[in-house]
Amino acid sequence: MTRVIGKLDRSEFILDPVEAWRRGRVLDRMLAHALPPHPRGVSCGTHAEFNRLDDLRNAEIVRRFNPG
Repeated sequence: MTRVIGKLDRSEFILDPVEAWRRGRVLDRMLAHALPPHPRGVSCGTHAEFNRLDDLRNAEIVRRFNPG
């Protein structure tokens, strides 16, 4: 059973591909501002060191989305 609250159609599927693309672009822009800047340039390190840096970056992303 589905309960509709309000007057808006709350379908999760967007059937119009152009509208779906536009909404996806808006969401991409919103989420891009939440990500920390990606390091630029060339760097050398071990696989473990790069994994550690990735873990730190992922932890920063989680902190930005869940500040509590």
